[in-house]
Amino acid sequence: KEIGYDNSLMGDYGFEKGVKDFRVMLINPPVSFDCFYGEWDLSDVKSSSPPIGILSLASTIRKYGYEVKILDAHAEGLTMEQIVEEVDLFRPQVVGLTAMTVMISASAQIAENIKKSNPEIITIIGGVHVTAEPIETLKRYPQFDYAVVGEGEIVFTEFLEKIRKLEDLSSIQSLVWRKDTINANPRRAFFKSLDEFPPPAFDLVPELFNHYRLSVFGTKKFRSVGLVTSRGCSGKCTFCDLGVVGRGFRYHSAQYLIGLMKDLYTNYGVSDFLFYDDLFVGSRPRLKEICEININGQLPFTWSCCARADFLHPDMMDLMHKAGCWMVEVGIESGCQRIIDSMRKNVTKERIAECVNSIQKAGMISKGNFIFGNPGETHDSIMESIDFACGLRLNYAQHTFLQPLPGSELYETASKYGSFDPSWDRFNTFSINFIPHGFTRDDLVAYSKIFWRKFYLRPHIM
Repeated sequence: KEIGYDNSLMGDYGFEKGVKDFRVMLINPPVSFDCFYGEWDLSDVKSSSPPIGILSLASTIRKYGYEVKILDAHAEGLTMEQIVEEVDLFRPQVVGLTAMTVMISASAQIAENIKKSNPEIITIIGGVHVTAEPIETLKRYPQFDYAVVGEGEIVFTEFLEKIRKLEDLSSIQSLVWRKDTINANPRRAFFKSLDEFPPPAFDLVPELFNHYRLSVFGTKKFRSVGLVTSRGCSGKCTFCDLGVVGRGFRYHSAQYLIGLMKDLYTNYGVSDFLFYDDLFVGSRPRLKEICEININGQLPFTWSCCARADFLHPDMMDLMHKAGCWMVEVGIESGCQRIIDSMRKNVTKERIAECVNSIQKAGMISKGNFIFGNPGETHDSIMESIDFACGLRLNYAQHTFLQPLPGSELYETASKYGSFDPSWDRFNTFSINFIPHGFTRDDLVAYSKIFWRKFYLRPHIM
């Protein structure tokens, strides 16, 4: 649902600077691989990236004078005892946590142990999961005092101001709060002028290259960092949840992005970037400006990005490569046009092939992402996807199993198309929580093995 935009300046909200003796801790919870139920053992191959959402939140509240500390329990491998000890040492008045669906139980355990150690601390949860399931999340986990749905920068800053001044919270848009019952306030408009937010607070996380490593598929150099330079997506894919960022498309300007890249290069030696954006290539003028600044300034950057085939511009590939782009990751999802159409991907197989060919022709590496076990999937359609992957000029391919994510259209309809286990701790894209009619779990695992072997055991790929 489109909620609209807010074009107001940050300074117009009346937040006071110079806050003293008010401390806020933001925690990125660990992800336990126990939730894989023995289907996949990924404990030794995990990759991690600085939590950009928390870094952006931290830089905003710090701008208004709050003392803020980030605790990345996932990157540092902290135990529960170590997390509580860090909280006790910092003595914050407010602890903010974030969570994707698979992480929500870990966040709840942290909040519970913090409350046991210091009941006076206020706990607040944000992120994609609680945005999709705000009421149910607070019902299940009373250790969360409040929740923020959607974008958090302005809402959280307003929340802190009212907490500090002991003012009523019931008027804060996008806040979920408790008083006799659980109340969800109306959503706040999306913030459109992203350049007004300060850059992510990379100085508040552990030393970048001791604690973070990106996937080998997405990096060209050791000193690589993942960034998000835009918010929202205009696509209408049935499997996607865009509750936090919305269906519109907003982005940082080319100048803002290049400035951030230069700062990371100067301060941390980062020279390779992976852009996680759903629509990094969504604005042709911005993309062109980014490339031209890199080329004309002879900047020492290499980068890769994700892209939807319907927004990828084949005639821009040479310019992107000249500007340092070395890999483009395309969300292909399926090799069966019927399945692609049912997802509302708004693209044809011919268009996908054209995009992949243009990536290869420009001298860049291409990677294709597929989803197995979609509603309406048949044994023939999965084999069609496998054959399509092998027939494309892809350097890399990977697949996940369909996850009807909370907040997505499929979350409400999945049970019509097969058996669906909505347990929150199984939403990790590798566990199988949805099995379409006509399949068993063993069938999906078998097709997964066929995919990996058939794609990667070809001589030219090896």
